[in-house]
Amino acid sequence: MEKAVLSTVDTALVVAYLVIVSAVALWASRGVKSSKDYFLAGKTLPWWAVALSLVVSDIGAKDMVGLATDGYRWGVVMMNFDFLGCIFAVLLAAFLFMPFFWMAGIYTVPEYLGRRYNMYVRTFFAIVWTIFMVATLGTIFVSAAAMFKILLGWGFWLSVGIVAAAGIAYTTVGGLRSVVFTEVLSCVILIVGAALICFFGLERAGGWDAMRASVEKLWWTEHHFSLIPPADHPAFPWPAVFLGLGIVLGPAYWIGNQAIVQRNLGARSGNDARAAYVMCAAIKLVFPVLLVVPGLIALALFSDTLGAPFIGQLGNENPEWQGKLVLPRLVVELLPRGALGVVVGAFLAGITSNLDSYVNSASTLLVSDIYRPFVRPRATDRECLGLGRVLTVALICAGVAASYVVETYYGDKSVFEAFQDALTLFQGALFALLLLGMLWPRATQWGGLAGMLCGVACAVVLMRGYGMPYLWVAWWSFVTAVTATVAVSLVTKPYDTERLRGLVCWIPTEEGGKP
Repeated sequence: MEKAVLSTVDTALVVAYLVIVSAVALWASRGVKSSKDYFLAGKTLPWWAVALSLVVSDIGAKDMVGLATDGYRWGVVMMNFDFLGCIFAVLLAAFLFMPFFWMAGIYTVPEYLGRRYNMYVRTFFAIVWTIFMVATLGTIFVSAAAMFKILLGWGFWLSVGIVAAAGIAYTTVGGLRSVVFTEVLSCVILIVGAALICFFGLERAGGWDAMRASVEKLWWTEHHFSLIPPADHPAFPWPAVFLGLGIVLGPAYWIGNQAIVQRNLGARSGNDARAAYVMCAAIKLVFPVLLVVPGLIALALFSDTLGAPFIGQLGNENPEWQGKLVLPRLVVELLPRGALGVVVGAFLAGITSNLDSYVNSASTLLVSDIYRPFVRPRATDRECLGLGRVLTVALICAGVAASYVVETYYGDKSVFEAFQDALTLFQGALFALLLLGMLWPRATQWGGLAGMLCGVACAVVLMRGYGMPYLWVAWWSFVTAVTATVAVSLVTKPYDTERLRGLVCWIPTEEGGKP
């Protein structure tokens, strides 16, 4: 496939986007004088900015490439990652969990877990989340390389190097405030870019009905337009979708993900944080359609050259199919002058939004949950601010190294799949501890520790030892973590009421009301 050729108009649009983003980042960086300013934006963020930032923290370059690929492979069932895995979870976070996080005055989710259970639990999840975020940076770099190879003809390491250099310059400036306000712009560009791909793609395919008819002629697409797949589906049986995604992975991601929670903790007030979540849920009703439908369009138009994702039977992966080229192929062959520039800008927006989200959050975890408690308990605020910026550079470099692992190990798979595999290893245990810790006063520190270890061990054994699909892994690791936490808590001593005040839902505040 030939690379795209950017016209003068397209180039001008891309340059304009980069200039505007840089200007916004510099404007937002003013007044960053403390670690609170850097990590939590001084708690000055308006609700609408937080809402748009939440959307693109979740959806970025990896999702643009990965969901188009999996839309091609599996169909509209992929929309459930937003419909089923997001809407309920976001509202649950808004009205149950965020008030407690705000009341506790925390910087990180592991900090809450440390107060509720003990330092072992806090440290474990801080380290695990940091490793996961570095791995996620790897998927972002791989997504960027796949797209730039088609758009500009760049090699893998050239693409990764340029994105990493830009990320270092971009994310060290102003901390969370710069991140959020640049993500506001990125969100708008992403919506416009994805909508353009869908519009021109459906136009080329002859409309929705013609596109659907073309897709349904293929031998592996029997369930491509089933939002709720049958129980014998090889990857997404409906019980696993409801249990693993709807009950575990979705809530765990939106409640326990530091990159998500940190934005809300930077809001002006608890009411602003809740409003941001509600607006995010509304926007997420649209985004899954814009990201998955391009995969169906590519399936209708280019299945003869991109190939079949399976051999012989559904679920038997074909290593020869060109999954990573699904979105680039659409961009190169369908978009007219001007629209191409907007979509390239949208992809850059996806890269920058994901990159700055995870780098800023990972540096917060390392400073708040590792450096301050264990290395220098008496560290000055100025020292923590400087360390946060140094860690930003180090984390991006670690992400570059992770990109090699992702490209090598998941070279023939979706980057979205790589992301979900990594997430599933600890999300079941995390959500179990958050849920029981907040709703059950009897949960003890040793129960939480046992639940954490047993849940993660269960996930590792089921996924790596037995090759179980990640949705089922998430569910059974959650069940294991709940069981272990309850069992050990019933035979160990709980904390007294004063220690749990403001951390557990049923324990009133000192003023006599509920948190």
